[in-house]
Amino acid sequence: MKKRVLILHTGGTFAMVLGGGGHSASKQSPHLLDSLLSSVPELASLAEIDLNVICNIDSSDANIELWKLLSTTIKENWSDFDGFVVIHGTDTMAWTATALAFFLEGLTKPVVFTGSQRPLTALRSDARMNMIDAVELATRGIPEVLICFDSKVHRATRATKYSNEHLYAYRSYNAPIIGSFGVNMKLNSKVLKSILPEAKRHAPVINPLANNNITSLLCVPGAVPTRAFCDALLSSTNGIIIQGFGAGNLPIASEHWLDLCEKALDRQIPVVISTQCESGAVSLELYENGRKFALLGAISAHDMTFEATSVKLMVMLGRNIPFEKRHEFFATPLAFECSSSLK
Repeated sequence: MKKRVLILHTGGTFAMVLGGGGHSASKQSPHLLDSLLSSVPELASLAEIDLNVICNIDSSDANIELWKLLSTTIKENWSDFDGFVVIHGTDTMAWTATALAFFLEGLTKPVVFTGSQRPLTALRSDARMNMIDAVELATRGIPEVLICFDSKVHRATRATKYSNEHLYAYRSYNAPIIGSFGVNMKLNSKVLKSILPEAKRHAPVINPLANNNITSLLCVPGAVPTRAFCDALLSSTNGIIIQGFGAGNLPIASEHWLDLCEKALDRQIPVVISTQCESGAVSLELYENGRKFALLGAISAHDMTFEATSVKLMVMLGRNIPFEKRHEFFATPLAFECSSSLK
């Protein structure tokens, strides 16, 4: 019996129509499902397809409300479909996919995110193959949120957008990819969650509590946060991420960053230190500079992507995790976003 897959369209480059001499993509094409099945007839052989247009937005406008809407729509259609594909703009796909991995607790069916670097109607578009791969993946029963792009399968909470130029837009720097498409689909069964019998594919519990009032600061050599800036920040934010250097180092010769961190923690505003490096883990105990911030009570982002770090901070705040439990919460994987060996 052919599997049923629901495609949820949120916007992005995938269904745009090229204009301006082929150099810009501006408007969504109408009759998306008909257009999709006409442009990619192979989909009909893979599954019975239905499509729900959730919204048509530039992914820069993705937010918690979209994450909640996608989660709710998936649960509402749970019993009618074997898997779900989300078409999403590439710029913030990893944030939305990570949020759904956190929101959909006890997931027992596949939720596969995909999109494209060029519209479906464009010459040399990657949209067609990405959609074929995503729909096929959604029929395989893998109970996880995944990103399928350029013939690679990434765990949602481990992927980050690497390029806006290359077709291989995503990489998973600190974790193995889940699988790949070539002549055949190859899946890494050693790291995948077990596929459940259909009788046990119950609907997930939606836990969408999140607080988006967070601030991210990127540390630049020689640049310091002024007292006025710190006072304004601490009076208005609920959580702070500081993107440090290397293993999470921040300047200590000038005490501005230390003062900011100390004042924030005195107000029980959690401070998470991540790294500007693409790969590797934060290790605040490795150098004296990092140890200073660890002693104050700053949280390590471990080996999480920036996307996972920021969404997890929102979730921690939204779920009202006690302040004294913040380190434990961040070090405990919710959906494979960090390595448990780093706890």
